[in-house]
This record gives sequence, C-alpha cells and structure tokens, in this order.
Amino acid sequence: MSQKTEQRIAFGLCLLIALVTVVPYVVAIQAAKPNTFTGFLINPVDGFSYLAKMHQGVQGGWLFRLPYAPQPGSAVFLYGYYIFLGHLADFLLVPLIYLFHAARILAAAGMFWLGFSFFNTFLSERFDKWAAFLLSLFGAGLGWIFGLLGMQTSDLSIPESIPFQTAYTNAHFPFANLLLLGAVLAVAKEGSLRKRVLTAGLCGFLLAIVLPFSLASLFVVLILWLVWEGAIILRTQDWRAVWKQNRARSMAFLALAAGAGPLLLYDFWLTKNHPVIALWNQQNQTPSPAISAYLIGYSPVLLFALVAVIHRDSRSSPQGRLLVTWAVSNFLLLYAPFSLQRRLTLGLYFPLVCLAALGLHRVISNPARRRLALTALIVIMIPSNLIVVLTGIDRVKKSDPDFIHWPGEVADYQYLATHIPEGSLILAAPDTGNRLPAFADVRVLYGHPFETPDAEQQEALITDLFQWNGSSNAGFERLISLGVDYVYYGRREKSIGTPTWLPLCTTVYEGHDVRILQVIDS
Repeated sequence: MSQKTEQRIAFGLCLLIALVTVVPYVVAIQAAKPNTFTGFLINPVDGFSYLAKMHQGVQGGWLFRLPYAPQPGSAVFLYGYYIFLGHLADFLLVPLIYLFHAARILAAAGMFWLGFSFFNTFLSERFDKWAAFLLSLFGAGLGWIFGLLGMQTSDLSIPESIPFQTAYTNAHFPFANLLLLGAVLAVAKEGSLRKRVLTAGLCGFLLAIVLPFSLASLFVVLILWLVWEGAIILRTQDWRAVWKQNRARSMAFLALAAGAGPLLLYDFWLTKNHPVIALWNQQNQTPSPAISAYLIGYSPVLLFALVAVIHRDSRSSPQGRLLVTWAVSNFLLLYAPFSLQRRLTLGLYFPLVCLAALGLHRVISNPARRRLALTALIVIMIPSNLIVVLTGIDRVKKSDPDFIHWPGEVADYQYLATHIPEGSLILAAPDTGNRLPAFADVRVLYGHPFETPDAEQQEALITDLFQWNGSSNAGFERLISLGVDYVYYGRREKSIGTPTWLPLCTTVYEGHDVRILQVIDS
C-alpha cells in the first residue's frame, strides 16, 4: 500500500469517527420528544457554561464576565476560544449549539489526523503506526467490566482521558489535544527550523487561550526530555555538542514557551488579583480518583505500554525516550499538588498507545497473531465508549431534567433575551440559573458549582428564598437588598417551594409553565 493511499484511508477514518460522534446526538433529539434535547450528553452543567461564554461573543464583546456571579467584577480576557465561536455564530447566523458541535467535529477530525502524523513520526514499523492509530480511534479501558462491580474507572468518568470521548464531549478538548500534538511534533520532528518555531509558538499561544493548564504537563514533559537528551550527549561529548544537537529542539521549545508565556502570566495574575476570578479559581477543584481508577481506565493499553517502557530498545532513540518521558511523567503528574489533577489526563492516551503498539510487537512476534491480538484489544475496549454514549441517551429517554428542556422552556429563555434589560440579575433555581446565561445577557445568583463565587452559600441562599415562609414584606425586602431584578418561577422553582413574597412581585410574562416576575422597589 502506498503512502498516499494510507493517508487517504487514515483521513477517511478520522473524518468518519468524528462524524459518528454526531449520531448519538441525533438519536437524542428524537428520544427527548415531547421535550427538547439540550444538546449535551455529557456534563450538561459545563455544557451550558460554554454556551454562556459563546453568548458573550454574540453580544459583540471580546472580554469575559462571569455570568454566574451576582457581581462579576471587571471584564477580563478569558475563554477567548468560546467567545470567538460566539462571534462566528453571530456572523453565520447559526444557533450556538449547532456551531458548538460543528467546532467539536472539526477539532475531533483534526485531532485524530494529527495523531496519525504523530504515530508516523514516532513509530517506524507500519504495523505499530496503524496499531497506535486504531487504538486512538476506538480504544478506551476496561471500565465496562469493573464498573459493573461498582468500581470507579477513569474511562467511564473522565472523558478527556480517552480520545474518542474527548471528541464526543465538547469543542475545546479535541482542539486542545490537536494543539498538544502539534506542539510536540514541532519540538521533536525534524524539518525546517523556521516552520517548527512558528508552529510551536502558535500552538503555545492558542493552548494558553483554549486550555492553559494543559501546558503544565506539556512543559514538564518536554523539559525532562530535553534534559535526558542532553545528559546522553554529555556522556561522550561537551556542552557545545549538547547545544549543537539540541539547538533546533530547544529553539522550538522556547518558541512554545514564548507563545504561551504572556497569557499564562496574565492568567496567574488574574487568579491572584481579580476578586471574583480568584474565588472561582479556589473552587475549581478536579482531583484525581484513586490510582485503581486509572489502572483500570487505561488498561489493557497500559500493560503493553509498560512492556515497552521496561524494554531497553524503546529507549534507544530520541523519539522513544520522548514517549517514555511523556507517559511516565504525565502519569505521575496526575497526583501532583495541583487543583486540576484529572484534567492532566488530556493527551496522555497518545503516547500510551504508541508504547502499547511497541509492547504488543515485543510480546507477539508472529504478524498474524499480532493483528488478531490488536483486533481483540479493540473489541474488549469499545464497550466502555458505548456505555458512555448509551448512558447519556438513556438519561434523555427517561426525561432526566439535566438533559432536556421542558415544553416551552426555550421560549421562556428567549423572552428573557429579547425583553429583559441586559445585565439584569435573575433569581432562579440552580438548574435554571445554569441555563439562562446561555440564552440571554443576564446574571444569576447561582448557576455553576465552580463559576459562582461562594457557590455553596449561594445555592443555599436560593433554597431559602424559594422556601421563604416568613413575612412577605421581609422576603421582598430581602430580594431588593440582594439586587434581584427579576424572578424566574417555573417547574424547577416550584419544586423548591412557594415563597410568601411571590404575590408582591409584578408578573411580566406567563409561559407554558412559568412566570417571570419583576421585583420593583416601590
């Protein structure tokens, strides 16, 4: 098979898998009726926060304000990727959720395609390249077996840890993976130094916008690898030889750091000096699960990768040493004293499948048996991806309120977007508060467990307000003191309670099962 034919087949597979991730969403649209599907099958709470950021782009701005904070503070440059997508949606006159998924699909196809280029660069044997590529397209872990026993596994709970689920979940995970691979290739791959430097700088700059914390593991991996390469050269030569042989790699790495550095420093400054962003950052905790969750979630790929790590031949080339450095150091970083530990799983599957392909080659020498073993590996891992997909669809079929809009609910949100003054503060149930900023330029008392400052207190406050059974005047004065402009009172709010202050508010809109009331200070 010629190289061009291989590339065509690989590109077709990349596009096919990216498009296949659309199918569950189409099924969910039909499964949701007579309700309306939200457009999210994994973590809808975060999904609506992405749309809320895109909505700020639709409004014409390039700076970000926390819509889930009653007092968002000054606007800052964050979430530039989603704000850009909002501008693009406004220009193309496309609904936000459609553009969100279009961006997701394009990024997914690009991620898999760059993965194929990565495997071509780091693996020499044709079987190894295709084994790694197919594992990246279809692979997961054995969570589907151990999950039935009640054990937590990363492949069923951390979508960014598995490329297919990365492609399936949102628009920024696959794009960040694409940039990670591009940065590694720019630093490690031979070729035009100017092109490598420009590519590395661009990847660093975009990563600092799209997913800045992913640069933490990337920097550690590349620095350790460059040090390892330098130490090997120093065994037989001097420092001048180290610079000469590592010059291109080092310059590309410095370009990567220069591209990302200013934005990383700006982000760090924000987390220390912006009062609202600082509170948000303190709440943004995603610790790693127990080590067993990763061992199961990355097996059996992890077992074959371990064979390659142990085998001396895998460490005999710069490419092999980079794979080993990436896999080992990134795995250790999952338990570093860092608030976003589990997020560092992003991209780890790519070096693991490279090493797994090498390990499989070491364990099974017979080509036919090796192909059979690869097929068996893929078959026993696919169920984990299927469980993730089917779980989301099942929750839509069961009308799980997290995954659907009740009849008429979207029209109620759109009324807010067109009739309520921009920046109004809305009192709504937590789930409603999570959705409103995705449709309208409003603020809410609570809407996100991380992005609402003092989230637990704010969520408790909402419960107290909707369960208010004291003096109606005292309750109404409480709303005024909080600066509440409007109350959204629908199905979710009614399930919390019927407050005594409700009749003192002025109804401005009645929908299918909702009233929107204005709080007027007389």
